[in-house]
This record gives sequence, C-alpha cells and structure tokens, in this order.
Amino acid sequence: MKTYAFIGLGLIGGSVARAIRKFEPDSRIYAYARHKETVEQAIEEGIVDQLLMPRDPLYGTCDYIFLCAPVESNLTYLEELKDIVSDDCIFTDVGSVKSIIHKKINELGMSAHFIGGHPMAGSEKSGFSASSDRLIE
Repeated sequence: MKTYAFIGLGLIGGSVARAIRKFEPDSRIYAYARHKETVEQAIEEGIVDQLLMPRDPLYGTCDYIFLCAPVESNLTYLEELKDIVSDDCIFTDVGSVKSIIHKKINELGMSAHFIGGHPMAGSEKSGFSASSDRLIE
C-alpha cells in the first residue's frame, strides 16, 4: 500500500488525489490545505484519509508528496519537510515554473527526491469542488 500526501488541494491537486483514490483505492492519502474546510470536504467524499498540518510527522511515512500550492509557498514547504520525510520519499509538483523550485531543491540537497511535473490540464473552474478524477487523463 502506498501513502501519498498533498500540499494544496485545489483543481489540480484534488484531481490527482481523486484519480489515485479511483485507481489505488487501498492507498493512504493525506492532505494539507490553507483552508481546512477543503480537506474536510475531501475526507467527507472519501478522497482523503487524514488532514495534515505543516511539519506533521506523518509526512515521514509518505512514499510520494505532491506540492500543489503556489510555487512560492512550495519553496517554504520544502524547507519545512526536508528533515521530516524518509530517504525514499519522492516529491513532485504541479507548478508551471521550474527554475526556482529546482534551485531550492538543489540548495536543500533534495535533488534525488524530486521529479518536476506540470500537468497539462485545467478548467475554467477552480478549487477542490471542481476537481475530477479524469482531469489529467
């Protein structure tokens, strides 16, 4: 069983989480979002198993962490998580800008743990309530 964490659970993060839940129903999915209500909605819908907080020790149990917050925020989250995550954890992001996140990854010595991503998907709508398990198909 794999364990995933999401930092940010809007349109893209929510859609990835929904797809994981659909195709890997036994996986564990944790999430943190600025608006606690977003994660609570995802828990109610059965997409997310548990709410995380910044610097939560449960990040250390994750196989994959998706950075789905604004790029500048993701830089801060990387600093906070560096000493919590396991050596086997893989980070990826959904941001369109890569130069600043790669710079931060290299500064933190986390390049072996990072795979940059940029889902070519979107919608005229935003937020978790607009997410879909088919958005990034």
